[in-house]
Amino acid sequence: MAHNARQPKVLALRCQACRSALPAASNDLAFRCPQCGRAWEIEAGALRERPSLYVVPPKPAKHQPLYLPYWSFSVSAKVDVGVVQNEGALKARDRAAKFKRGYVSAYSIFRPTYVGEWGITYMRLQPEWEAVHGHGPESPGATISSRDAKEIVRHYILSEIDRAADIGGLEYTIEVNDPELWAIPCYDLGELIRCPWTRAELPATVLDDLSEIRRNTEQRRA
Repeated sequence: MAHNARQPKVLALRCQACRSALPAASNDLAFRCPQCGRAWEIEAGALRERPSLYVVPPKPAKHQPLYLPYWSFSVSAKVDVGVVQNEGALKARDRAAKFKRGYVSAYSIFRPTYVGEWGITYMRLQPEWEAVHGHGPESPGATISSRDAKEIVRHYILSEIDRAADIGGLEYTIEVNDPELWAIPCYDLGELIRCPWTRAELPATVLDDLSEIRRNTEQRRA
């Protein structure tokens, strides 16, 4: 039978390495294999592998950790202060130089400009985490694409430089490298989600896919 080019292509959500079924929440665009730990993202109608890492929880952990997904990128930002080295340009140069890694929350948040976005918080802090390759104990997939996250990271860096000096008068270069899918632990306190490092909190209601993350976490622990 001739192949109908107009027929929609069905993408099987199976790990391309070990052929295990990939657990997927309803809006996921990237997934982690529960068997071999590899991460895969849908790109151009196919699955493309992404490096998969998780952050080791702080010790001692006061609560059972709940892992949330983040896109992470190694980054390099440089500001050319030129001949006229005014104070603002020097501050912008120093601020740009500190960014080595950028983070974007890969889960959906209602009104992030109001409740905060931990991805930019982590980028500002540049924490020295112990990150381990693999899928981790209970690591969810991502509802935000790495392509969108890459543009967001670039915007984060520009906005941080602009806090020191008007970027309109600066010469700068920003390099954002290939995406990695990270799982970063937080504490599930019921109505609140707390970051164990910054003690920042998010209302549980602002995480659009939290119910599915919780359900998948419980299934994997069982």
